[in-house]
Parts: sequence; structure tokens; C-alpha cells
Amino acid sequence: MNLLRYLPESWKVSLRRRAGVVTQHDRLQNLRGAGFEPTHILDGGAYRGEWAAMARSVFPGAQLLLVEPQPSLQAGLQARCRQFGRAAVAPVALGRTPGEATFLLEETNSRIVGGPDRTTAAPDRITVPVGTLAELLPAHGFTARSLLKLDLQGGELEALAGAGEWFGKCEVILAEVSWLRIGPVPLIGEVLAALAERGYVPYDIFGQNYRPLDRALWQTDLLFVRHDSALIKNSSWA
Repeated sequence: MNLLRYLPESWKVSLRRRAGVVTQHDRLQNLRGAGFEPTHILDGGAYRGEWAAMARSVFPGAQLLLVEPQPSLQAGLQARCRQFGRAAVAPVALGRTPGEATFLLEETNSRIVGGPDRTTAAPDRITVPVGTLAELLPAHGFTARSLLKLDLQGGELEALAGAGEWFGKCEVILAEVSWLRIGPVPLIGEVLAALAERGYVPYDIFGQNYRPLDRALWQTDLLFVRHDSALIKNSSWA
């Protein structure tokens, strides 16, 4: 039994810090300490809004956009937004083009698995609307000084392909990347190449996940910044 799930989130953070674990909260704090203050934050794959709550605690002045297509989660996300203030929900999946897609319901591993399929009666598959970053970002007033967090279970590059000019305009992108190809996901080299082509360089690592089979490194959350960002202009050591 995993007893940690019953602990308050603040206790979990404290335990992780004492154990020397790299936490996203601490790395976001470090990003702020380095001088980054986003005007807007997009939480792509918001699920229940826990990451958005953490981001709000670090960047209280930013406007939040929580992007999550699952109908069962909408009421909870709307309640989160009322609590946050200066926040909104976009009830769509993120993709290359607007439309509809088949979405697999698998808790935190939920994801797009294909085009719309209205003949599928499986309870773990639904049809969801698909939106693009090119539509959502200007509609919600995003600026270049923004943070895009994309946790889309392998759909990160597809979402960025639908960003238009914003892929290369937003200063900071936090994306989940895979080291092992478990399922139809891009590997880290493909993600690095795609981000480099648009002028982004890796800036920080936000923790790692390991495959249970052999404890091989499976996934990493990588923070990318634009090549001209003030965050990387200083080459001093101390």
C-alpha cells in the first residue's frame, strides 16, 4: 500500500526535500530566482490541476490556462480556477489541427490514440475536441514571456506542431520526453532536434521516471528556453 498518497501535498514536498529529491516546485522556484516571471502559464494535460496549483504558488502573478479534455474533470478544474483567480479552463486536447480525436481514459496516462471514432463503444475511449496552441494562446492573451507545460503522454511534438508562430515565440517550454520508446512516442533525440530547430536549448531537468522492468531511465521532464533568453546570457560560474 502506498501510504504517501494519503499525506497532504505540503508533507510530501517536505519529505522529498529531506531525501534530496529533485522536485518540480524547487526547480520552478529556481527559475523564478533566475529572473523569469511569466505573464502567462499554460498547463497542457492539466488532469486534476495539481501542477497548476504548484505553478500558481511559485508565480502568483501569472495568468493560468488549464488545458484538459476529460469531461469528468471539468467541474474540479473550474473550481480550481475560481480558487486561483486569473485562471481559465480549455476543455480540449492539444493537437496539430483543430477537430476531434479518440482519447484513451487511463488516469494520468490518458492520451489521444487516433482520429475520431464514433463506432467505438469501449468505456475507456471517448471522442474529444482538439484545439491548437495557435488558437488558444492569442485567444487568452499570451505573450512571449510565457511558460508552456506539456505533459501529453507522447503528444508534445504534435501539440507544438499546432502552435504556429508561438513555437519559437514563447520563452520557456516544459515538456515530458521519453528515453525508451514504450508506445508511439517520440524519443528524446527527436524532441531535442525539433526544439533546436525552433531555437530552443535545454535549460533544466525536472526529475526522472524509471521503468519497473529494469529500472532503466524512461521519462524526463525537460525545461527548454529560447536561445536568446536572458536566462542563459550569463556565462559566469558564480
